[in-house]
Amino acid sequence: MSDNERYVVSFIVDNQLGRRTLGCDRDNLSPCDAQATLKQTFPELRDASLTDVQVQKRTKPDEGDNIPGHYQQP
Repeated sequence: MSDNERYVVSFIVDNQLGRRTLGCDRDNLSPCDAQATLKQTFPELRDASLTDVQVQKRTKPDEGDNIPGHYQQP
């Protein structure tokens, strides 16, 4: 297990789809725990009413992780 697992959390707030990436040191992150972590981590969501919270564990790195790809040129 790595020290910091990454999760994509999707939710609905004010009838708009929202999505954030969270880092967590757990193997599994429940929707309830994800919602609490979102409200602590992102000030704009602190007082928001989040619904339909879904959690997906990231198994591949994001492009922003600076991992070279076959389409990148030196």
